[in-house]
Amino acid sequence: MRKLQFDRKMFNQKQIMEHLRTPLYRNGYALILSTGITSALGLLYWAVAAKFYQTEDVGLNSAVISIMIFLSGLSQVNLQETMIRYIPVAGRRTPRFVILTYSIVVALSVIVGLVFYFGIPLWAPTLSFLTRSPMLAGWFVATVAIWGVFVLQDSVLVGLRQALWIPAENAVFSVIKIALLVGLAVILPQSGIFVSWTLSVLIIIIPINILLFRRLIPQHVASSPQESQTISLRQISKYVAGNYAAAIFANMASTLLPLIITQVAGAEANAHFYMAWTIASALQIMVANMATSLTVEAIVDARNIGASRRKAMVGILRLVLPAAALLIVASPIILRLVGPSYVEDGVPLMQLLALSAIPNIYNAVYISMARANNRVRGIVGVYGANAVMVLGFSHLFLAQYGIVGVGLAWVISQTVIMAALMLLARFQPPQTPAVVALVE
Repeated sequence: MRKLQFDRKMFNQKQIMEHLRTPLYRNGYALILSTGITSALGLLYWAVAAKFYQTEDVGLNSAVISIMIFLSGLSQVNLQETMIRYIPVAGRRTPRFVILTYSIVVALSVIVGLVFYFGIPLWAPTLSFLTRSPMLAGWFVATVAIWGVFVLQDSVLVGLRQALWIPAENAVFSVIKIALLVGLAVILPQSGIFVSWTLSVLIIIIPINILLFRRLIPQHVASSPQESQTISLRQISKYVAGNYAAAIFANMASTLLPLIITQVAGAEANAHFYMAWTIASALQIMVANMATSLTVEAIVDARNIGASRRKAMVGILRLVLPAAALLIVASPIILRLVGPSYVEDGVPLMQLLALSAIPNIYNAVYISMARANNRVRGIVGVYGANAVMVLGFSHLFLAQYGIVGVGLAWVISQTVIMAALMLLARFQPPQTPAVVALVE
């Protein structure tokens, strides 16, 4: 009997190790672990912010962080997805490809940041405190570029199939961020949240890029075939142009919400929203992480793309369904730890956002397969529909339901999109996935 139990235990351990050795799961779980660490420490970060800073300042700073991320998203021109798409096959051209991408994003970030800054009185008067200090203004513009590099380096790690480094990176980033948050509370009581967040990014990108260019990229180049597949500028430009609209829509649906809420309902309402959003959006990021891993594996191993899709769907369901249920039940306890004022509207908002993550599973896997097969129209259609419905319904519902209306908007949007995709799949003839060749 003991031998039988021992054999079963060894068999289970072997199954687990084989499961984790599968690149789809290994990289997907690494990204999900990163999300879990970021969310847990992010909750701690905003809880500390709520204790050390005024609620209005929490709302204003979270709006600035969101708009910075949105502007950076515009400046990235979807090159982060391009890195994931092409690095697996770039071979010896990888170092030049990465450096060129960084340079483009940094240059565009400075331009976009300056345009937004000089137009603050016109399109974001609630953020006028940024214009009171030349140093703060210059830092805001710089952070648009810094955040761009931060996002791109993660895409490089995913493209290299080295996503295991991302959880450690985000854990260190989050810890530094919390330490700076406390340290700056007295020195910069109004802008300390924004400065702590962005200064931490600058600190973390330096060692990560040393790791990339001195170790991981050279390893990738050394293991690549002598003759790498040709990646033309025309080819990359076509891929970027086709997916850029989708990237803009994806950013709009999340990063513009704090600005809309601040303008319509005030900075305090946005502080309550952002706290719930920071926690609940981890579920959507978990789904996106596994879907991103699916995209890479579909490109690397196109013959088994159908099996990879089924594995990804099962893996996402196993993780997200219990996590969503837990968040729905535990949301009152979680937000009460942050502060009593965050509970009343924050709990139903968080529960609705958690619920919206369930139909998002189907939508995210669809987008992943569409990326691998270069079906750009479908990607733009999903992200565009989501942005229009989320922003439109949120603006409509804010007056009647407050920030809870934003959660309702997300549930409606994700459910409608899932139903539409299922309907299209039912009436379209089945197609065999075929990843688009690199040389067209």
